[in-house]
Amino acid sequence: MKKQLIIIMIVVASVTTYVVSDTSVQDPHIVPVQSNKDKSASEPVNSLVNTKTVMDVKSTSSRANNSVSSEQTLVIWSEIKTLLSDGKVDVSLEKQLINSLKQRPNSEVYLEVSQLLQQPDDNLTSRNQEYLLSLLAAVNSPESVSLLLSTLESEQVLDSNAIYSAKKSIQKIARTDTHMNLFQSTFSNMNSDNIFLPDIANAIATNVSESSFDFIINQIDTASNKSVIAMNSMELITQEKLVPKLQNIINTREPNSEISQVSLTTLANMGQYEATAALIQWSAAQPSSADSLVGELFYSAASRSPSAYRAIEKELNSYDFSSDKIKETIQNVYSNR
Repeated sequence: MKKQLIIIMIVVASVTTYVVSDTSVQDPHIVPVQSNKDKSASEPVNSLVNTKTVMDVKSTSSRANNSVSSEQTLVIWSEIKTLLSDGKVDVSLEKQLINSLKQRPNSEVYLEVSQLLQQPDDNLTSRNQEYLLSLLAAVNSPESVSLLLSTLESEQVLDSNAIYSAKKSIQKIARTDTHMNLFQSTFSNMNSDNIFLPDIANAIATNVSESSFDFIINQIDTASNKSVIAMNSMELITQEKLVPKLQNIINTREPNSEISQVSLTTLANMGQYEATAALIQWSAAQPSSADSLVGELFYSAASRSPSAYRAIEKELNSYDFSSDKIKETIQNVYSNR
């Protein structure tokens, strides 16, 4: 049992460097470890073990990170598995595998990774999911991301550390819109009670384009169990190019509908010039009874960016307001800057 604990817990150490260690909040069990081979070249490595656990980290001969053949990739993967079976990790080998898979997908490696991911982590006796999900995020290729997301869609991920690793892996690959189609497909296919569904929705909203914005709205309009999750993700939208689409929603949907209210909140959360100008235009047509909502929206926008103040200064007097009280509320937000 002790040997099993050591074997699998050390597995997590290296790849966590690429995914988990760059986050500001870490699992309390994560402790930094360094490779003994080349401390000057290696990054901090995290191991999801108690600080009292003895860790045996072996670093073999360093290898250049040059392009390798499919056969060489299999050899590297085989060496990594052998080391892991003995409770050891070689950071140099791991970096080679990541770089190799970035350059050229290897179906045999991914098949074996997929098979290992089908075995849920169980307390501290197995860390395959935790380690391999981080590894796939570090590779960050269409093939690796597809495997990562399909695993979260179809396999059981029950261990808290594996769940943490999965969520951080999603955040990592969502830093760009490279895999937007994969995220959308995953959201469509995932069950509504999947614990990772909100993370997938947030990944879409973070890098939303006009087409992916339409995807979110369509998900909301289906009125399914996923609608609320899709709607909640809208508050993460910051792209000013989507202001016209948000305006169209608040101008064509029922004023008191959830989608209209969330669209107004989204404009306020942007805090940008065009978004604030759109709020001014909407506010000009509102009755005095909307005064409280208008105040909340503009204070929220002003707290996000000075651009909101510039928009008020230049746009406020461009509209005839139905309610002087509404206009005064917006002026007060500007005066309190």
